[in-house]
Amino acid sequence: MENYIYKLKILLKKSGYGKHYSEKCVEYANRLIENNLPVIFDIQHFSLVSGAPKELIGKMLFADSKFYSLALIPKKSGGVRELHIPSAELKYLQRWILDNILSRIHVSQFAMGFCNNKSIVDNAKMHIGNECILNMDIKDFFHSITFKMVFRIFAYYGYTKELSFVFAKLCTYEDVLPQGSPASPCISNIVSLRIDKRLSLIAEKYQACYSRYADDITFSGNRGIKKLIEITSNVLEEEGFSLNNKKTRMQFPHQRQEVTGLIINGGMVRVNKKYKRDLYQACYYCKKFGVDSHLKKIKCDKSFYKEHLYGKAYFVNMVEPDEGKKLFNLLDKIHWDY
Repeated sequence: MENYIYKLKILLKKSGYGKHYSEKCVEYANRLIENNLPVIFDIQHFSLVSGAPKELIGKMLFADSKFYSLALIPKKSGGVRELHIPSAELKYLQRWILDNILSRIHVSQFAMGFCNNKSIVDNAKMHIGNECILNMDIKDFFHSITFKMVFRIFAYYGYTKELSFVFAKLCTYEDVLPQGSPASPCISNIVSLRIDKRLSLIAEKYQACYSRYADDITFSGNRGIKKLIEITSNVLEEEGFSLNNKKTRMQFPHQRQEVTGLIINGGMVRVNKKYKRDLYQACYYCKKFGVDSHLKKIKCDKSFYKEHLYGKAYFVNMVEPDEGKKLFNLLDKIHWDY
């Protein structure tokens, strides 16, 4: 990027800027380039590089409620999960910030969720062969990540206070990280870098393995890892988070051991037996009695039931390819209306 700096110096000189101001601009640009980030000087510059009108960006900053819609998704455990869905214009800018800035920022090797080339299977494999599994959950993970935390990311890596404010404001809603933004998962991993570093070092001291998949924390090792519950709780509190104590589970060798919903007993990663059994059963009934008859029987009104079953089969295939092939074969034999 030496060519960029050379051109910048020439432009600053031609524009008549003083020596001190020019040096500050070059210093600012160099820091961003060293961090492999795009050089952006102010909101007007951001408007030019992103293609979004400056006036529209201003409206998004100070009337953000008009650019989100609320969606309620039922939880398996009961209750609902609130998703704040950004408008097309806001989503475009969040995606731009994700692709051009956030995706270039380092995250921990122990972060297994929302990362390219990593999955829940990779997360589970890390813990195979260990005596005990300790699962913990970070309470209200996204909503615990504040505007201030997000602002610090952009400021730390070199952007001005003005731009750090703009980027953080565009990526948060009501001063917290919204579930529904394309930028939120990546931001959560960047914010959690200190947590991952601290907990992985603690795991080393206990000769244990550590990983984090979004808000799911997993340790594996000998029975001594039980002491890590209180230690982890203290670390999270210091970093602005808290444990969801209801979801803390210690799993011993004689019990079914799960990591992010996958079974790891017996030295291999498998899908829960009931999950597969229910899927095989659905395929059987759809084939024997017809899809419509089966849906009436189970009182299901899903218009996308075909996609629902295929989605489940794809999940099984990701974990257990041989089982996945069997399920695809059964699904392909069902008479679908479309």
